[in-house]
Amino acid sequence: VKKMKKRTKKTDLKVVASGTPGLSEAHLQKLTDAESAIQAEMREIIETDERRNDVESYIFNMRDKVGEGNIYGEFVSSADREAFNAALMKAEDWLYDNMDSTKAVYVEKLAELKVLGDPIEWRSKEASMRDEWVQAVKGTITNYRAAAQNPGEQFGHIAPEKLASIVAACNDMEKWLTEKQQQQATIAKHEKPVLMCADMETKNQELAKMADQILKEPKPAPPKEPEKESPKASAGGDEAKKE
Repeated sequence: VKKMKKRTKKTDLKVVASGTPGLSEAHLQKLTDAESAIQAEMREIIETDERRNDVESYIFNMRDKVGEGNIYGEFVSSADREAFNAALMKAEDWLYDNMDSTKAVYVEKLAELKVLGDPIEWRSKEASMRDEWVQAVKGTITNYRAAAQNPGEQFGHIAPEKLASIVAACNDMEKWLTEKQQQQATIAKHEKPVLMCADMETKNQELAKMADQILKEPKPAPPKEPEKESPKASAGGDEAKKE
């Protein structure tokens, strides 16, 4: 008797609950979508409130800071202070008339005010960092010029004309810095500075790169000593001559 093999076929069945406690899959998805929409709406409301508060805080803070004798007082002229305060007052009136505006509108309004306020803040920041950068540049000049003028054993192998180029670059940098400092001393703090920190940083990096490129030149390898003939080999040669 020939036995027949049994074949088993598997088919996925979709089971839909009916007459049982709980919500259907479609209903659950609908509730999930509704909850996500509520959360998104709440985020938008919170972010809109934050942007509105940003505008209000900026108005109050900058109005105080640009006042004569305050932190930004020296960095804005009387005419610009008057114009900026007028813009802040106008923005404040607008804000209280538009408490239900959109987030994008508040962002745009803050950007408008910063067009006037950012240059004032920038001049103040430049002034606070200028002396520190001047000292950094002077330190760079002193260090590289000393290395080039007194090379010693560490840099004595470098050609004199290469070392002289470092000294020349240091002198040029020092002259530039001195001239800019003198010009800066004649400019009012509310005017655009001529000695800017970004320029000093760039020139500082350029000098360091140029000097390091020269000073990193490796020392030449010491000359090889002639190989000494071993006594044994010498003796063998003498015996050969005797024969």
